[in-house]
Amino acid sequence: MRNGFEREEIVSEGLSRLQNIKIGIVGTGFGAEVHAPIFSLHPGFEVRGIASVHRGIRKRSFKSLDGLAVYDDWIRLLNDEELDLITIASAPMLHSEMALTAIRKGLHVLCEKPLGMNADETSMMLKELGEKGVHGYVNFQWRMLPIRRKIKQIIENGELGAVRHIKYQGSFSANQQLQNQYRGWEGKKESGGGFLFAVGSHMLDSLMWWTGGTIAQVYADLRTWVPFFKGSQGEEARDADDAFSIMGHFESGASFIVDFLAPGVNGTGWNLEIYGTRGTLVMKNDRTLEIGFGEGFKEILLEQIEPPSQLDIPAKLYYSGFYPMIDFIHQSITTGESIPIIPTFEDGHRVQTVLDAIFESAEKQARVTVNYANPC
Repeated sequence: MRNGFEREEIVSEGLSRLQNIKIGIVGTGFGAEVHAPIFSLHPGFEVRGIASVHRGIRKRSFKSLDGLAVYDDWIRLLNDEELDLITIASAPMLHSEMALTAIRKGLHVLCEKPLGMNADETSMMLKELGEKGVHGYVNFQWRMLPIRRKIKQIIENGELGAVRHIKYQGSFSANQQLQNQYRGWEGKKESGGGFLFAVGSHMLDSLMWWTGGTIAQVYADLRTWVPFFKGSQGEEARDADDAFSIMGHFESGASFIVDFLAPGVNGTGWNLEIYGTRGTLVMKNDRTLEIGFGEGFKEILLEQIEPPSQLDIPAKLYYSGFYPMIDFIHQSITTGESIPIIPTFEDGHRVQTVLDAIFESAEKQARVTVNYANPC
């Protein structure tokens, strides 16, 4: 096991390591719990300040905020601090406004997924990004896990042959949690809540990244199995999905099934099966990887990345994906190199276009062709 992340693409210990990129973080939830502590571990980044999305909320205390300027207005953060990059960890309904404001100030942007609420928003973000000449990244950090990079390598090398079908499933034991906890914006569709946005966006990005192809058509079903909560915090009605099923095919003709259930009594975690013309690949819970060529399956052993001991939960859980990604981002910004593994605004827009088609399919209960035409 490795303690921390050792970059495979070695960069000289010169400019890219010594040049600090000054960061502002928007969001004192995930931004404070994950972004701030992990960015603070990287020698090439300097976290200058953090802003709450909700005005007046400044009392929340995290060890990762010690010594940082804490703002109750994200606009003030952008105006008052000398920044190179802004990282956005807010509700999806706010991503577009925040990203466009930062881009127009000439700042690089790292945005949580999904990139926006719809493809019209993400198309405008892409347009502004191109005009200002700054970099835009999306936090599809799942790409960076060693097991997922190995899957990408296996497919690219042709070990499975041509991909014919992918089955990608996740089920989790969140039934009690959903019934007994307030969800806030995460339970509201109009705010960008729901697991299709939160988790499905990752799954769709993985499918297209692994295969190097685009999704051509989808047929989807979205469900809200726990639509109501009543507790000491009051009553809450929810309309955002907590389960989804998607069938479809890629431009290549290969088919796929994506299935997710949050409110299971006993979930079984993640399961991925990729069927090719030469072999089959199976991944379980991002921990085990097996490949078979007609005579049973053989496990592929992979070295795991262990998070630094000083990190707390939940940052420890995200370290093995998030730290490698910001390391590549640092390399990209400071050297000007194009690094294909980094998820960009282009990837975010592509996923958003598929998400739009999924919502349309679920509403119409019909197959929908994905339209990648850029309206801007």
